[in-house]
Amino acid sequence: MKKLLTLLFMTPFIAFAHGEDKEGPHGGHIRMPGAFHTELMLDEKHEAHIFLLDMEFKNPTVQNSKIEVYALNGKTKVNFQCSIMGKNHFHCVPEKKYPLKGELRVKAVRDNLPGNEVSYKLPLPKFAEEKTPSGHDHH
Repeated sequence: MKKLLTLLFMTPFIAFAHGEDKEGPHGGHIRMPGAFHTELMLDEKHEAHIFLLDMEFKNPTVQNSKIEVYALNGKTKVNFQCSIMGKNHFHCVPEKKYPLKGELRVKAVRDNLPGNEVSYKLPLPKFAEEKTPSGHDHH
């Protein structure tokens, strides 16, 4: 029981350690399904754009890769049809309009390496604005 409580307490810190609280290199939200990262962005039509990145958040690939995406809100499930776009990411279109609350679930294989299913809470949160230096020089 103590190990379970420790794991539950540490999970948010583990996620932040892997960059899930930071904007990805393409402006999206990051998850770590295994030995790679997924980066999700939603466009104005609420279609998903997903990059499969290496452990250093670089080198997006679609080679020997596949992806499954669905939206889930309670018992409502909407599948997405995914295809390769721009030779570096997947573009996933919902089969019908889906609730913008709930979650998007992504199951990916990157370069023949399968990952666990990951969840993105909807609506996707805004990223915190980075503070810019004040321009004061104290030297």
